[in-house]
Amino acid sequence: MTMPKKTLIAGATGQIGSSVGDYLASAGGWNPVGLSRTPDASAPYPMIAVDLTNADDCLKKISGLTDITHILYAARFDHFGGELESKDTNVEMLKNLLDAIEPSSKHLQHIHLVHGTKYYGHTIAQRTVPYKEEDQCGNYKSFYFEQQSLVEQRQRGKNWSWSISRPHAFCNYRTDEPRNLILVVAIYATIMRELGLPLIFPGSPSSYLAKTQFSWLPTLAHAAAWMMQEPTCANQAYNVVNGDPKSWSELWPLLARYFDMEAGAPDSSSFARFVSNKDMIWREITEKYGLVKTELMQVAQWPYGDYVLSVQWDVISDMSKALRDGFTERIDSEKMWLDGFDYFRAQKIIP
Repeated sequence: MTMPKKTLIAGATGQIGSSVGDYLASAGGWNPVGLSRTPDASAPYPMIAVDLTNADDCLKKISGLTDITHILYAARFDHFGGELESKDTNVEMLKNLLDAIEPSSKHLQHIHLVHGTKYYGHTIAQRTVPYKEEDQCGNYKSFYFEQQSLVEQRQRGKNWSWSISRPHAFCNYRTDEPRNLILVVAIYATIMRELGLPLIFPGSPSSYLAKTQFSWLPTLAHAAAWMMQEPTCANQAYNVVNGDPKSWSELWPLLARYFDMEAGAPDSSSFARFVSNKDMIWREITEKYGLVKTELMQVAQWPYGDYVLSVQWDVISDMSKALRDGFTERIDSEKMWLDGFDYFRAQKIIP
């Protein structure tokens, strides 16, 4: 008799965990259970309040979950966009979860970790593109390498397998998630237009010309589900990006046209510096156009936008491995951006 799936989602209220959890709940058959320090009462599946940094709390709260078949690990220790994430704490959190769940979950089949292109060291130094999954780690200060090593060690001689997804530059249509590049640009452009300015690129000339890439989060959710049940993906890492890298110099004029603006040249500024004194202007904009009232410093995570624009060279991940093994979903990034602006306009986040 086949064991029904029961999927534990660590980091279930974060942008990635909630996106994957919502998809698994709607797809049926996955029976998700979320883990979060502050569970979302409106989530379409049950959640458990647990602190993954506390080994005793993990043992107390989740060691009794004996029927877990899959784990989707998207938890992160608190950090702000662009900041270096704590390696030791993030590895300890995963270890605490495994120590609590693995001994009692006799039906465990698969563990999926959501990582990213920081594995390749894309912010550290220029390297040959496209990045391939078998490339050597380029940033040992990131927790990705240590977490992968941990699951590799724990998996030896076990019946379960693991997989890893490596997305880049999250994009989604949500009004409750500030770490969203489309939302950052949409609000920035709205303020620039209200001030009668062109859409100046808040980065360097090098970053303006460099090719970059994006990950549409619904596609990441689909890819994670695919990896968790596809035998070919066992003990493998996969890049998960839209698959059509573009330079900002190609994208920026398109984004400016949407807002009926001229595309400005790069000026080596930053999103965060620009908005630092624009609170009053944003309040006036929301009142003038009847928008949802939001706080400028909270509605979008400005340092995240600066983090994405800070890279001075091409960031391109190879998608041929996923395509070879059966994941064929691709997203048109230009359409994703423009549809995203339409969405935020319809939700009255921007005019």
